[in-house]
Amino acid sequence: MFFFLRPNIDYFASGAISESKDQVEQNIKVMAPELGFSADSLAIMSMRKQHLNYYDILTDTMGNEVEPAKLNQAALHLQSWESVLGTPFNSSSAFASTEELFKDAGSLKFNVSNAGRVIRMSSNPESHNPTFVKGDSLLALASHVVQDIFSYNLDEYELTQDLFDTNGNVINEGQNPQRNLSENSSGEALRIQWERKAEVVNSPETLTLELVPVVREIDSEAGFRTEFGFSITSFEARNTFEPQELSSSGGEESNDELEFSYVLFSVLFILVILIFAIGTRNIFKGKVEWRRALAIFLLMFLGTYGWRAIFFMNSYDPFLSSTGVFIGTINNLLFGLVVGLYASLAYISWEALARSQNQKQVDLVDALWQRNFFLRETGAGLVQGIALGGIVIGMMSVLAYAFCVVLVQADSQFGFAEAGITPKVLTINMSAWTATWLVATGQIGFIYSILKSCIKRDWLVSALSVILIGISITVLGRLIGTNGSVWTDMGIYIGIAIIFVYAIREFGLLTVSTAWWFFTVFFLMLPYVGSDSLNVSYVAWGQYVFMALILMYGFVINRYGQSISEVEVYIPEYEERINQHLRVEKEIEIARESQLKLMPLQAPKSEAFDVYGFFMPSFEVGGDYFDYILTEDEQGNAEALTMTVVDVSGKSMRAAMPAVFTSGLLLSRIKHDCPDEVLSDITEPLFDRTDKRTFITCVLARYDIKAQKLAIANAGHCRPILKRNGIAEYIHTPKPSFPLGMQKHVKYQRETVSVKKGDFFLLYSDGLPEAVNEKGERFGFDEVPRLIESIDTDKLTAKEISKEIKRTIQKFSNYQLADDTTIICLKI
Repeated sequence: MFFFLRPNIDYFASGAISESKDQVEQNIKVMAPELGFSADSLAIMSMRKQHLNYYDILTDTMGNEVEPAKLNQAALHLQSWESVLGTPFNSSSAFASTEELFKDAGSLKFNVSNAGRVIRMSSNPESHNPTFVKGDSLLALASHVVQDIFSYNLDEYELTQDLFDTNGNVINEGQNPQRNLSENSSGEALRIQWERKAEVVNSPETLTLELVPVVREIDSEAGFRTEFGFSITSFEARNTFEPQELSSSGGEESNDELEFSYVLFSVLFILVILIFAIGTRNIFKGKVEWRRALAIFLLMFLGTYGWRAIFFMNSYDPFLSSTGVFIGTINNLLFGLVVGLYASLAYISWEALARSQNQKQVDLVDALWQRNFFLRETGAGLVQGIALGGIVIGMMSVLAYAFCVVLVQADSQFGFAEAGITPKVLTINMSAWTATWLVATGQIGFIYSILKSCIKRDWLVSALSVILIGISITVLGRLIGTNGSVWTDMGIYIGIAIIFVYAIREFGLLTVSTAWWFFTVFFLMLPYVGSDSLNVSYVAWGQYVFMALILMYGFVINRYGQSISEVEVYIPEYEERINQHLRVEKEIEIARESQLKLMPLQAPKSEAFDVYGFFMPSFEVGGDYFDYILTEDEQGNAEALTMTVVDVSGKSMRAAMPAVFTSGLLLSRIKHDCPDEVLSDITEPLFDRTDKRTFITCVLARYDIKAQKLAIANAGHCRPILKRNGIAEYIHTPKPSFPLGMQKHVKYQRETVSVKKGDFFLLYSDGLPEAVNEKGERFGFDEVPRLIESIDTDKLTAKEISKEIKRTIQKFSNYQLADDTTIICLKI
């Protein structure tokens, strides 16, 4: 389809670049002495220009049936080499075009047509004009310049009989301008014009040369002499409708197009912000393959900075001072760093989203990062990508034809820059690969993935992806443009976005990247295809051979490569960390549930007492433990209530396991044995089986319901509190008070306290007095009795009292517990 439509849509159809930049500059240097100066002392910079303003005038005048191929065959000036000559190493400005360079640092500017002839020459009125052609006969000198130097056959032209000054005033009406310099030595510029004869074709229709008479006085060893001659201020070889100023852009944008451009850049800005935000969020979440991110950053930085550095060395650097070169280098470094950071964050964002969505070819991307290049599926992805790239080429050709526009080169912010860079094969691939990575991951992959994560309906995801991807590519990433409006470009790229959205859905990123690279490089080669100059045509042939080798490689490994199923499944480090974390969380949750199940689910019920307890871990699991067990007689009547609170040093799992072990020992004894006997007997196995750095405190109390007495034994735990008649006081328990397991043999003693109805008894762990507020202040042991006194224990139930204590501690510590907190409240 492309080859069928090429004459209508390719700006370079039948008009391949005929001469390389080096050839053009060499021709100018050969021409320079004949124009009276030496190019060796001047800096020179050349860029290829596409004269879209001229093409637009032709299409507006002659209709849309105008074909670029026919115009190029007719030798119309649709393109040229634009060369600027000026003082070397003198400017510190930053330039974005040859026009800016010429105004700031240039002396002369040449435009050389595809036929190798000068079609424009102009001098900078703000700079010294170095041209000087000796002679005192105006017509003879002008003919010499146009015919002998600029290579135009004046036999094909007729001289206009009137001689004009630069303001268009007739100087010698009806006379042949066979004038001598002495007749006009005022320095006024003179213009001589030739018109093409009617029977001549394929040559410019008018030739216009503008000269300024100059008298030079030279004082040398040979003596003083005066030379008469002319400086060339301008030369034009023009056709009908051809504008005086040849530019690379069409007419000015309308207000609607400018407003629309702002909308496009706003969409791009939002895309960039999203990539930076999501990429940064994944970094903080740890969802980053740092080696990959760093590799992408470095490669994109080197690719972007390297391309710009090579471009500047081939263009502006010869004009720049050391300060200008330094400023340009810093700008290029910063630009490369920003692009590298953007590309790495785009990849981080895409990979995290794609992996969570199980997108296709993510495993192939992993394999490529692991340097597994000989995989069958990789070969299939390359072949599919090249095939889809061919479809995209056909689709773009059809859309360009439908919109009545031509495809032009737009490989950088500087315009068509690749033609003027050496070595082109290297820089074209640097440009194509960096653009491919930005478009494939930062636009196609990211936009599709983020929409898929937010929207459930596949058809809506695809539709929005096509629109947003088309808009974003219109603004950033495309190396191929058109001579149409921004609306036209957007329509074309939305059209080809349909293919890329289909590709990312059905194939994956490898296929998308290959398709975009193939499509881009194919069009980048068109200006060089068919050139008669080997210095130009080698670029296309070399690149097409490389593309063919990629296709052959895909076929070979698809046929003989190893299957991805035979390769070890790659799991990213961050996923391993996340999975490990999830496993630990699951284990902790199981441990927490197990620990809670060891504690009583319901408090014992009896008319003789009201008891309630709770446990608040500072982490998911903790080192505290509590229990209460009711002992009944043979008739089932409540006989005694045994209560215990255990606190293991440390927190989380390190404290939880000894707490569980201690609870098992206690449960086996506390129902029938006295508190002091239980503690004395279990300290030995705890000493043998626990870490010597682990301390276990325990308080054990047995309430004899009939005798109304509390027997209390304390192994280094917080002293219990008894509240009677509104006064809360600590109960002093006898020594020894070593924590359990600290010594192998300890004979604990018990304290017996008589109680009566209305008394309130409290067991607690040190998490209560050691609670810390935002100022770092502890609640304190002295405040615990005051807290109990402030609570109406006579009217409230044990459960309500427990909740009141819990609320007080949580509010005091702002719900950030410094230690596990355990409470048992007993009302007699």
